Amino acid sequence: MAAAVARSSRPDSRNAAARLIETRVFRGAILAAIVVGAILVGLETSREVMDQIGPVIVAIDRLVLAAFVLEILLRLAAHGGRPWRFFLDGWNVFDFAIVAACILPTGSASLQVFRLVRVLRVLRLASAVPGLQILVAATLRSIPSLLYVLLMLMLLLYTYAVVGVFAFGGNDPVHFGSLPRALLTLFGVLTLEGWIDVMRIQMIGSAAFEGYPTAMADRPPVSAASPGIAVLYFVSFVLVGTMVVLNLLVGIVVQGMEAAHAEVMKTEPTASGGTA
Repeated sequence: MAAAVARSSRPDSRNAAARLIETRVFRGAILAAIVVGAILVGLETSREVMDQIGPVIVAIDRLVLAAFVLEILLRLAAHGGRPWRFFLDGWNVFDFAIVAACILPTGSASLQVFRLVRVLRVLRLASAVPGLQILVAATLRSIPSLLYVLLMLMLLLYTYAVVGVFAFGGNDPVHFGSLPRALLTLFGVLTLEGWIDVMRIQMIGSAAFEGYPTAMADRPPVSAASPGIAVLYFVSFVLVGTMVVLNLLVGIVVQGMEAAHAEVMKTEPTASGGTA
């Protein structure tokens, strides 16, 4: 009992800045500032709004930026005499980089592009919301596996594009007249948008397809119906490309999210449990 009283009467080793940034009020205020900043960036895209209340928007935007700078200073001060420890956290570096880019001078024409960096302040939601942190961590964790699946997808697209140029290039030069056109067409097929029409052009021939965009062709099409080859080509590509490869991408991201969530749940009890 005496030991417990001694521990309870021991002063908090954290400084005032550290205690302040951990309060719900402070976190809520910063989250509100991020949301307001995002809304202001959207309003600035409207010329009518800027003509009416432009000075008000600029003033509020400066207040939001000042709040971000104050937050960074407090988070640096929270580390006391070792402010460099602030940069050991990747999220802190992310926030610092965005705020630093936002306060760069934009007077000269060569630095006008840095005004676009202000849009990146919206991305600070990823560091302010724990759920988004898990999502970003899961995506980063999944990148090695995603690269292999994307490589597989690129090989699939290239193979089918070459076959498509040889099989349908004469009948449909708009979609399969060249390798780049075939790749772009198959990329659209992956989204399942309008792929039935592209398949029907190959099944019945471009001349029999009503509304075929002949003016977009770089050479006159030679209509030729290939119903069997077209069905086999497109159905197999949709099944393999959309139903298998894209679902693999989703599965990898979901697996990464589960691993990231499990890691967070494993560290939270340690951080909040303390000693008995």
